[in-house]
Amino acid sequence: MGSIIFRLFNKIKLHIYSLQFAHSPTKGNEYYLYGGFDLIHASNFHFGDGLSVNSNVYINARSKIILGRNVALSNGAMLITTGLSFTEKGLGGHITKEIIIGDNVQVGAGSIILQGVSICSNVIVGAGSVVSRSIEEPGIYVGSPAKILEKK
Repeated sequence: MGSIIFRLFNKIKLHIYSLQFAHSPTKGNEYYLYGGFDLIHASNFHFGDGLSVNSNVYINARSKIILGRNVALSNGAMLITTGLSFTEKGLGGHITKEIIIGDNVQVGAGSIILQGVSICSNVIVGAGSVVSRSIEEPGIYVGSPAKILEKK
């Protein structure tokens, strides 16, 4: 019984996200949803045609997130526009910065894209990588922090 409720909940969750996407400023875009995922602040999330979102993806769009065409977010990937700020006195609250991702980008399973990052077109981010700085050159990036493995 529990698995039936879980599957039903995931179908409802996907339907809600589909409705949010359909009413976004990018209406009419083609996208593919493969399982449940979390989208926080959907009104700040914009994407081009061919978006692919796999299960367990976490998207925190407290600040704007803009994805180009043919972006794939693999299982467990995270896009996080918020972080903690530190001052001389300690924890200073939250900071928010947008994330911009170009066309033809694949974000590997379990990868994290942090606030303030821009990724140019034609990039692969390897599984488990943490992108904390902008990527300005096409290629394959891996590691924590993500570094170029191979230029395209």
